[in-house]
Amino acid sequence: MIKSIRKAIPDDIDSIHQILDMEPFKYDDGLPYERLWIEQLVVNERCITLVYETDNQIKGFISGEKMVSGAVMIWFCAVRKELQNRIIGIKLYFEFEKLCRQTGITAFLAYGYKTSAEMLERLDFFSNDLTYREFYKPL
Repeated sequence: MIKSIRKAIPDDIDSIHQILDMEPFKYDDGLPYERLWIEQLVVNERCITLVYETDNQIKGFISGEKMVSGAVMIWFCAVRKELQNRIIGIKLYFEFEKLCRQTGITAFLAYGYKTSAEMLERLDFFSNDLTYREFYKPL
């Protein structure tokens, strides 16, 4: 089994979209994630998107956007539902952090929901106790 974490390419957009079109990431059937927005996460130079791939199948991805402040807003860290809690998300995050540090990023911002808050806390992000939580981590 060949495992790798690599930068996303345009050929990955459909697989990324498919991951977001399933629970727990699809939170409203009436508001599906627009493919065009996901495409921007892959092709826009302000965005950094990595995929976790085994045997030529994408199992998860992480994506963020560079902000003018020098920080990156992490938009997604998503793993196929049947593969969650198998450290794929953590591996993606650490590779993402490493790449960001190498390119001069100074901090991360992330929004945490019930599906991501626990992982962000384990990775030493800071937050408050609101239901909709904003996380911050200086690098």
